[in-house]
Amino acid sequence: MKPPAFYMIKKEITEIKRTGIIRMLIAAPIIQMIIFGYVATTDIKHVPAAICIEKPSAQARGLEEKFTNSEYFNVKYVINNPEEIDEVLGKSRALIAIRIPADFDTLIKKGKAAKVQLIVDGSDSNASLISMNRASSIIQGFSANVFTEKMEIMKPIIGALPEIKLEERVWYNPELKSANTMVPGVMGMILMIITIIITAVSIVREKENGNIEQLVVTPIKPMEIIAGKTVPYILISIVDILLITAMCLLVFKISLQGSFMLLLSLSIFMIFANLGLGILISTVSSTQQQAMLTSMFFIVPNILLSGFIFPINNMPAALQFISYLLPLTHYNVILKGIFLKDLGFMELLPQTLALLVFGLVIFAAAIKQFKKTVS
Repeated sequence: MKPPAFYMIKKEITEIKRTGIIRMLIAAPIIQMIIFGYVATTDIKHVPAAICIEKPSAQARGLEEKFTNSEYFNVKYVINNPEEIDEVLGKSRALIAIRIPADFDTLIKKGKAAKVQLIVDGSDSNASLISMNRASSIIQGFSANVFTEKMEIMKPIIGALPEIKLEERVWYNPELKSANTMVPGVMGMILMIITIIITAVSIVREKENGNIEQLVVTPIKPMEIIAGKTVPYILISIVDILLITAMCLLVFKISLQGSFMLLLSLSIFMIFANLGLGILISTVSSTQQQAMLTSMFFIVPNILLSGFIFPINNMPAALQFISYLLPLTHYNVILKGIFLKDLGFMELLPQTLALLVFGLVIFAAAIKQFKKTVS
């Protein structure tokens, strides 16, 4: 004879098929992957720019070409009157303006310091800061080229001069593509949505339909009810992990440096932690709408404070402390460590233990509260 939990699992699977929610649970990863992979990117390129050349000269044109040939800027306006800069930026025709003064070429020929002014529209602070830093790098590179040309002319007179050459190397994400960090992180969001919202709503739905009262008078134990409500979504979560990983490899060309089996194994800890939250939410919710709203109360802080979008080090100390109490914070470290750095279990042990402790505490509280609810 099969255990009661088996029939509870079978009942939940039948309910999932009947409501058609399985389509949403499979479609959600695809949609979110596309959004975060192609739309929600921090790679800022082709920024509309204006260049004000007060007096045309060879050096001014040379600096203009540096910006024109850069993939980060789209030079839409080349003007001569500085007063036009206010109109261009004020009407949002350009995000940044580069003003090259009239004495630019003359000062360079005399070997004196020539100034270039950067004027940035600060209404979009993030894009403005990134654009200003990249514009500064282009100007510094142009300055270095001018200095090198002068030194080449003077070499026969003063001889060779010592120099320091900078060699840049980026590890783990050589192209600095935000998709390489954003797309794998979607896995954590998907697991939270499935295991928290859907689990909470499915249990509350039984309350609304009056099925909980019927289950109480049967020999089925609370743990068997919980198993029936959680096991199907664990299986769906594993399918979503397979789907997201496949999209990372085939669609976004993100290589999985570490072990997939390790990723799948450690994801179970994340699923376990979120299931506890889902069950706990169901015990304090009377309707499905209330369960969804309460779930969002937990999900949104996880997304905002976990380092998925905003760096944790930039947060106030109090929020940094809270961020390390959230499961998604530790799961993001696991995802990046396995996807980008080929980290093993021992390197990810602190994050794994954090998820385990969080899961045990929340799950124990959820089961205790659930027993009170159904008794």
